[in-house]
Parts: sequence; structure tokens; C-alpha cells
Amino acid sequence: MCAAQLDELPATNDTPEPKSGGGGLMPALIAIILAPLLSAGVMIIFFKLNEKPAQASSTTGDSQPLNMESAGDLQYFELTGLITNLGGPIKSRYINVELKLEGLAGDFEKVLELNEHRIRDKALQIMGAYSYEDAQLDGFQERVRVDLKKGFSVILKEYRSGESDIIRHIYFTQFVVQ
Repeated sequence: MCAAQLDELPATNDTPEPKSGGGGLMPALIAIILAPLLSAGVMIIFFKLNEKPAQASSTTGDSQPLNMESAGDLQYFELTGLITNLGGPIKSRYINVELKLEGLAGDFEKVLELNEHRIRDKALQIMGAYSYEDAQLDGFQERVRVDLKKGFSVILKEYRSGESDIIRHIYFTQFVVQ
């Protein structure tokens, strides 16, 4: 533009007014504040919905509380068909065990029936960890008995009364390593 053209321009003072500060930051501030609050609220609701009642661990599916007091009479539960491969490089070796579990709790059999799948899984896990060389050592059968008793104790700890385990003794009705 030349000077003549500049003189012809209308003399208006249309300079943009400065905006008040912070208008663009407001949505960001809201998001920063609301995101953690919403996350915390969702977590609280999630935990409230998923928490179990305190009585649920000692009741059966038909809402009858289990009697974990000592009945005085010995009760037995048989666990058969525990067969798994021994660990180690030779996978053709296996261990086959059948157990008779002894306890005094009033609902001993009911508790073990409710948890049979967990007990079987733990037994197979423990037995599968042994190698054929372990099985050749003296006292292997007693070692298996002790390891099974410890493993079952961990699984059934919610049914204990005090420090005594629900399973008092484990008897082998069959013990084969082949």
C-alpha cells in the first residue's frame, strides 16, 4: 500500500479488546479436579458391591451355618483318584495316591465336600512338584503326608477353630510311584 491509499482508509479504532484471563484454563482445571474424584468414587462403589458379608465364609449354599465345633466323634473323608506325573525330565513317571482324611469338626465332611475341588488341586500341585529322585529317598511317603497336611491347612484356614487344623490326620489307602 502506498501513502495515498493509507490516507483513504477510514479512521476507526477497532482494536480487539483484551479478554479476561483464565477463560481457556477453566475446562482443564475442571478436568484435573473431577478426574480423580470420579475415579475414587467408582472404586468405592466397586469395592462396596464386591465385598462379601462376614458370615458368608462359614455358610453353605443353602444358608445353613457350618458347625465347626468339635463333635467329639472322628469323621472321615475319602479322596480318591489323585494321579499326576512326577516333575523332572522323565514325564512317564507318575504318582497315584488315595487318602482318608480324619477330623473332629461337626461339619467336617460337609466342609471338605464344599472344598473338594480346591483340595484336589492343591494335592495334585504338591505331588507334581516331586521328582522321581525325591520318590526314591527314604521317608518320601511321610514327606508327602506332611506337605499335603500343610497345603490343606492353608486352603481350609477359614474353617479353623483357633490354631488347630480341621484335618487332624492323613492316612494313605494307596500310594504308588511308578
